[in-house]
Amino acid sequence: MISMIGVAAAALTTSSFLPQIVRAYRTKSMGDVSRYLMSMFATGTVLWMVYGIFKEDLVIIGANATATAFNIILLYMKVVYKAKPAKVA
Repeated sequence: MISMIGVAAAALTTSSFLPQIVRAYRTKSMGDVSRYLMSMFATGTVLWMVYGIFKEDLVIIGANATATAFNIILLYMKVVYKAKPAKVA
């Protein structure tokens, strides 16, 4: 049961990047996303992945490897999609 809670938590936190990736792809804008937040989060997920390797925990490794990949995609999008001015409705 405890392992299932860990797997669910890993799946939810890792997949939380997907809405931002989809939104950025559709709008071609990343102006409202902080590169410092993404850089710090990427560093954290890499460290968690290393921790998982030492602990030999595939859930920690897999979740953080995936989160790191999603974060790299967002950082790439941040560079490619220059900030656009916000549209006021």
